[in-house]
Amino acid sequence: MKNEDDDLNCGSFVYLEDNHTSVVGLRELAVDKDAEVVHIAHEDFLNVINTKAKQTSKYTNGGNSLVAYPAQSNFNGFKYPLNCIENIKNGCLNNHLKKHLCEINSDWYVLLDAAAYVATSKLDLAKVQPDFVSLSFYKIFGFPTGLGALLVKKSSENVLSQKRYFGGGTVDALLSNEHYHIKREIFHERFEDGSLSFLSIISLKQCLDTMYRIIPRIIHDDIMETISYHTFYLAKDLYCQLLDLRHRNGTKAIKFYLDSDFSDITKQGGVLTFNLVREDGTYIGFSEFQHMADLFNISVRTGCFCNSGSCQRHLHMSNKDMKDMYNAGHRCGDEVDLINEKPTGAIRISFGYYNTFEDVDKFVNMICRCFVNAKARKQKRIINHFVETPKIKHYNGNVNKIINEQIYFKNVDDVLINIPPMSTKIILKEICIFPIKSCGAFKILSGWNIGPKGFEYDREWMIVKDNGVCLTQKQNTRMCMIRPQIDLKQKVMILNFPGKTPISIPLENSINEVQKNGSLCHSKVCTDMIKGIDCGDEVADWISEALEVSFLRLIRQSSNDNRSLKKKKDEDKKLLSLSNQAQYLLINKATVKWLSEKIKDPLFTDDLNHLTDRFRGNLIIEMEQELLEREWHSVIIGNHEFKVEGQCPRCQMVCIDQQTGEKTVEPLRTIAEQFGGKLRFGIYLSYVGTVNKSDDRTLKTYSPIKAILNDDNISR
Repeated sequence: MKNEDDDLNCGSFVYLEDNHTSVVGLRELAVDKDAEVVHIAHEDFLNVINTKAKQTSKYTNGGNSLVAYPAQSNFNGFKYPLNCIENIKNGCLNNHLKKHLCEINSDWYVLLDAAAYVATSKLDLAKVQPDFVSLSFYKIFGFPTGLGALLVKKSSENVLSQKRYFGGGTVDALLSNEHYHIKREIFHERFEDGSLSFLSIISLKQCLDTMYRIIPRIIHDDIMETISYHTFYLAKDLYCQLLDLRHRNGTKAIKFYLDSDFSDITKQGGVLTFNLVREDGTYIGFSEFQHMADLFNISVRTGCFCNSGSCQRHLHMSNKDMKDMYNAGHRCGDEVDLINEKPTGAIRISFGYYNTFEDVDKFVNMICRCFVNAKARKQKRIINHFVETPKIKHYNGNVNKIINEQIYFKNVDDVLINIPPMSTKIILKEICIFPIKSCGAFKILSGWNIGPKGFEYDREWMIVKDNGVCLTQKQNTRMCMIRPQIDLKQKVMILNFPGKTPISIPLENSINEVQKNGSLCHSKVCTDMIKGIDCGDEVADWISEALEVSFLRLIRQSSNDNRSLKKKKDEDKKLLSLSNQAQYLLINKATVKWLSEKIKDPLFTDDLNHLTDRFRGNLIIEMEQELLEREWHSVIIGNHEFKVEGQCPRCQMVCIDQQTGEKTVEPLRTIAEQFGGKLRFGIYLSYVGTVNKSDDRTLKTYSPIKAILNDDNISR
């Protein structure tokens, strides 16, 4: 912010390192205006604002400086002092800034980021008078998204008079063929470019009415203070319950990230941020925790919450550490929760006016059931199959361990796996396709054709919501009970659902059929835009009734849609259907059996076949050895070769019974337990071609399988 007649001092922009990303981003605007940009650490800020500054008069030839800080940390709920605003305006930061600037001749203005604070606390602007206050209605009510406000103190609005851009509704007069326009006289009208989000604004009344209905009328005058105390004591109760939570060996189960100890409500909001620690001292990844919380219908926020500075400070990461994580593939908002066994983020619990102490107990019970009372998750397991020691010469130094003269390989999850004998028989037991993404399986008895994107008709259709986004079982578990059948003779797909008359749709979509029954459209799968064909109103109504959701549509992927497997630039890209990450998913039934024996929950009663169904594999194989598929480089099934594209990451969908749609805690909990928090089960494959270069595109069940362990083509 710069005075018109000042060309010497452009002022400065000072921000707290713990500010939200939205505030930190302002520094780019300051740089463009040649202002000095200074970041100040958490402890330094608390020390500086307690240094009393002498009251100063306004500078006439100096620039304007802006300091931005949060009323409450969005990372962990710490409340920053509000009684320091006048001290900041009087220049208490000047001595600190002398380390960065040669001379300070500027007037100070304060931007208070109150978005997290006003969600559960009372901000009295008669007592606290920053120049600018930003707030979010979404954080207060959870609705509507993207709606907030900037409050401007009347005496400070003059420094915003140099607004450059103007949009619709912000000018009184305009000439498009001459550099001439007159901005609105009323201050706020000059800043409200374009049409306001009036539908969202109208909905705020409903939000306020709902809040007042929940809070007893007798305390309406102090509603925000009541909410503040309510949420504070909910968070404090959770903190006290987790504080002494320990594993059986005495190891503390929780690592807190706090700047207060919940002893003073003026210093702490209704928020608790932490990570979980295993019995052996290693961290539980926040993605693993998120998936388990989802199973209990508990909403948590994980990651760094758009508070990079706070996250870095509490996780004790240097700038180099942060850059190394980026170079290792971690991105803001992704599910990479551990790198070199160190957390990349945390778990945040935020309480609102609608939460209760029963919610706290439910959350603690979930932690105890899923994480604290379980056995050690990171343990080495030895598979008791043997191979003769002379075979060691074939493995070119890849042997990790030799136990009792037997050969073992250690994979990325520290599971010791030995190589099976030459006589191990591996066969393709079952082929499954999932014609409609996230719906039930169609099991193949004999053989099925391989297409350019995977099995023919596999995940070629999807159900989309009225916003065009794909619906999955994570949002509607009833989808698993829609069971498609492909009738190649009649050239139709038949949809079945308990209690409903089946409906069929054609497998062939000619130009005339599209014009008659459907329309071309676009939708979204895993951030990819998809060209699709709407299958018409009749099947849309059928699906909407089955899933008890209005306005659903059935979309078929267009034959000329070129969605492809994401690979490095120098690799051939494989075409994809509507599957998430690969053309095929292989499940080893021996590994499923091994997992079944590890599950100790008496409430989990799946037999081997039902448990296998939960993993929704295309290729179900049978062999004697469990876990070995995790070491394969490629696979030859009959006459067809496939390349292994990696292990399949798992989410809470494996906890949905594919027969009934009911949710369970298992098997995700045991997968996390057995693989050190790495939620992976099954392997992805992409099609390479036929071994003998023939035109045969049919893959048959009970075909023999040859697994290639590494690039040296050592196979078993």
